[in-house]
Amino acid sequence: MKAVVQREKGVVVNKGYNHDLFAEAIRYESATYGPHPRASFLVTVTQSLCNQEGALHGGCAATLIDITSTGLIMGASKPGFFSYGGVSRSLNVKFVRPVPKGVQIRIVHELVHAGRRFALVRSEIRRVDTGEVCVVGENDKINSDPAVEKL
Repeated sequence: MKAVVQREKGVVVNKGYNHDLFAEAIRYESATYGPHPRASFLVTVTQSLCNQEGALHGGCAATLIDITSTGLIMGASKPGFFSYGGVSRSLNVKFVRPVPKGVQIRIVHELVHAGRRFALVRSEIRRVDTGEVCVVGENDKINSDPAVEKL
């Protein structure tokens, strides 16, 4: 999992808009590999991640879920099986309560299912200080890996 974060922080050809999130804001916390792999990341909500009301912007929350859930999938991957992280097919995000500027959040993902073509990740964004759930998401991804040639 750390390799995924290091790859995003390193020199890449296409530094998309999410590159700065990994380079500046997102910190890898932990991962477990089991029947349902899990990974968690930490972010401190800064002004640049907030809306005009001074809370985590909804679009930013969705982006955080999208890009960090890719890290979980890549951590559980193998050649031909989500090693590129997949492509989001659908992203469902529900906002439970606002996250004010200055609060540290924990983004936790669980790999619910990973088949040959599709994977489903369940996500939560929680306040670290209170443990309150602030955002809940589901990310449905398509395996975008090229076919592995048979020997």
